[in-house]
Amino acid sequence: MHETLALILSLSLSGSLLAGLVWLIKPLLRNRIPRSVTYYLWVVVLIRLVIPWSWEGSIMNAVFAGVQAPDFTASQGEKLPAGGKEEATSSSVAWPSAEHARAAGVYDADPDHSAYLLTLVNEYVLYGWLAGVVISLAVHVTGYMRFAASMRNTSRPASDNEHALLNKLLQGRTRRVRLVRNAYAATPMLLGLFRPRIIIPDTAYTEGQLTYILQHELVHLRRWDIAVKWLTVIVTSLHWFNPLMMAVRKEINQACECSCDEAVVRGLTTSEKQAYGAVLLAVAARRPQAGGGLQATFAQEKAMLRERLVAIMRPHTHTKTTVLFSNTLLALVMMCALVLGASTAVTNPSQEEGYSRSHRLVEPPDIVIAHEGHTEPIGNYQVLKSSWNGAIYNRLSFYQTAWSSEPTLLTGLRRLKPGEGMSVDFGANPPDQVTVQMAYLTESHDESLLPIREVAVRKVKGKYMFANPPAAVSDIPTTGRVFSITAVWGENVCEYVFASDGKFDHLEP
Repeated sequence: MHETLALILSLSLSGSLLAGLVWLIKPLLRNRIPRSVTYYLWVVVLIRLVIPWSWEGSIMNAVFAGVQAPDFTASQGEKLPAGGKEEATSSSVAWPSAEHARAAGVYDADPDHSAYLLTLVNEYVLYGWLAGVVISLAVHVTGYMRFAASMRNTSRPASDNEHALLNKLLQGRTRRVRLVRNAYAATPMLLGLFRPRIIIPDTAYTEGQLTYILQHELVHLRRWDIAVKWLTVIVTSLHWFNPLMMAVRKEINQACECSCDEAVVRGLTTSEKQAYGAVLLAVAARRPQAGGGLQATFAQEKAMLRERLVAIMRPHTHTKTTVLFSNTLLALVMMCALVLGASTAVTNPSQEEGYSRSHRLVEPPDIVIAHEGHTEPIGNYQVLKSSWNGAIYNRLSFYQTAWSSEPTLLTGLRRLKPGEGMSVDFGANPPDQVTVQMAYLTESHDESLLPIREVAVRKVKGKYMFANPPAAVSDIPTTGRVFSITAVWGENVCEYVFASDGKFDHLEP
């Protein structure tokens, strides 16, 4: 699976599971914890849905570890013509798209075409997801901009007495907010993130009613609820394909309004709470005007009123035990968010993947080539760059390099037995792909008289393992073997070339 898709799907699944947990405990917590804590629980869900950070042992990393992109670490590249020409070698490791990879023969070892089809689907699914994100954001932002422009063009300043009341309620806070009236506003609202303004319908309010309205909107202002609403829109746009997002968005809006009500009525008498509820009912009687959901309104859907009105009339005394329980619950939900995590096996620098580090590799890293039965690694190898940091290199094939290398690769060779296990360790810079080829050294210096052998590779505990190919079945004498280890970090491609003694090849059946 494409790493971006894996990340998005893991975030969506992780956030959905966390939302399910909050929904599960919600009936048990109703009227037992402050409404603000419920609101912050949903904010944690939002953050889990959008933050692509995860620790290595997270649940999502474990779930998506087995559904990453098809692993072509085993040699499935293009069969090179005898002699391993440079152009063929480069094309065998370039993987710009499913079509290019198919034409290059990457899927030759995929007889049922499942890997090719999966890669093809991943490419188009990624484009579809991006298109959905753009459309969703465009709809929300365009709707908001139209609404904001309409409110701006049809508003008039509030009266001096209303401004005086607002300044009194602000109590010298440094963050200022404008107060305007609008005949087309169906409900009081807070609009604007960086230049906020409170818009009230152009109707008559008593001083008490206006006080409650302004107190409610100032709570939204103080808590930066508009920023949370923008985050909600961004998150639901990123996860537009997830049917739970609309329900999550509704829960966040409801929790936001209920927590504001709680902050306003804290310390009020029963009669004052009744007066506040009456204002809420009077405002809700007017039909709300659509605005893209990026404004904080005093009243929204009438279906939400019952819960808000019941909550308003309940006592709001929270003991130390309640506060401790609420903070513990919030901490536990945050811990669950961390445990769920996201699929960051590619994008997290702590993971063993090279693509995220490719831009930091100035030169190809050193490697350790070992084979079973020997404690000392093979240190005599050469590095041949194919493409590195935007430069394309015109160089010899790995076979020609063995004959013409300076200092030579053909001195001090070890005699590797057919079938003997080999390993390659890239240390702290594991590549995205590794392929291995082997050519028999024959009398020709330009190209081998025997076919190039593709060597199967598997990744075990961070190292790339392969077996020395069997002896050549041919009458053509061989004098050794030359190996090519092709490694890919994003757009950076290079070969590590080493040789071995192979005089036994023409002697064994």
